[in-house]
Amino acid sequence: MGLFSAQKDSDCMLIFDIGSGSVGGAILLASATHTPSLLYSFRSEIPLHSNTTGRRLLSHMLRSLSEVVLAVTEEGFKVAGFGANPPRITEVFISLSAPWIISKTSFLSLHNEKPELLTPAVFTTLLEHSRAERIPQEPGMQNCIEIEQKLIKAVLNGYETAVPYGKKASDVDFAVFGSFSVARITEQIAETISRHIHAKHSSFHSFSMIAFAVLRELYPKEESFLIVDISGEQTEISIVKKGILVEMMTFPSAKNHLLRLLERGSSVPFSGTTTMLKLHTENGSMGPMAEKIARSIEQAKKEWLEKFSEALSTFSTEVFLPHRVFLTADDDVSPIFAQAIHEGSFSRFAMSAALFDVTELRNDQLASLVSWSPAQAPDVFISLIAAVANRLRR
Repeated sequence: MGLFSAQKDSDCMLIFDIGSGSVGGAILLASATHTPSLLYSFRSEIPLHSNTTGRRLLSHMLRSLSEVVLAVTEEGFKVAGFGANPPRITEVFISLSAPWIISKTSFLSLHNEKPELLTPAVFTTLLEHSRAERIPQEPGMQNCIEIEQKLIKAVLNGYETAVPYGKKASDVDFAVFGSFSVARITEQIAETISRHIHAKHSSFHSFSMIAFAVLRELYPKEESFLIVDISGEQTEISIVKKGILVEMMTFPSAKNHLLRLLERGSSVPFSGTTTMLKLHTENGSMGPMAEKIARSIEQAKKEWLEKFSEALSTFSTEVFLPHRVFLTADDDVSPIFAQAIHEGSFSRFAMSAALFDVTELRNDQLASLVSWSPAQAPDVFISLIAAVANRLRR
């Protein structure tokens, strides 16, 4: 089924990328007839601490979001060419990653003795009856709210259809993707944005669905694959089987764990670890410090691989996992984690001893979907979100 549907003429949107390591924001000139253009973007890193708690992470995330909103409103509109007359913002599109969101695909079935007409009302009733099964059971999500819901596959009498309503069937199967968050989190995010931006409409979306939607468009022949999103505090794995985003899993080890090991192994303060990592990635050596950095990176890769393998073993869909892996991560750590996956032993998850085929997502792969103003440095996460925001806008 098509997740994208082009709509009206050009208008101005704001998009936000909220993860566990940073917050990004951008001004998007959306269009139904031309490639959407990103006019300005700004990203704020969430402060790194030796030990983090959920409450501290939320507080720092909201502070970073506030910084991004101010940058967009006080600098962004001028840089984008609007001068002293800010544009009318039609929509704010907010992407959330773990731990701010939990996503889940539910499989619903309806069986009748005789063919019955399928209508939106029938589908809504089925959703309501299955609500208890669809809500995540993870700790802290007892009072969660559903912020996103998409019908990603419909099969009537054994045949897949993109237009299920208005047809009669005795056997109906749906795959429904839902995203859930805690109300106080989304309310605080919305309040932080609305202090400075007044839009006609705002919406929350999961980054896992955004990445899936874009990959399905870019690689239409790939029916089954893994999406590995490595953020600051969390790694999120999504498994796609036969064109359906069937299951998601997160574990608390990602870029920030690597930075903490660098801080402990080199005695460099947190404020310098990102620079140190960047120099190592670009140059491969930093004199006397090189050996310490290399040891910390190898230790981080080893520990991350252990958790990655453990997460893969918990997927319940099938015995064997797809061979293709798409990786989204910051430029300074993407090669490190890609190499870790290449070096890992995953034969028990595959039908052969072949290694995972890893593709690191880059902005040049998204050039057919979005364009960037020449003065702006492309951001792959913003590009992915912009591509989907342009198609799903109201």
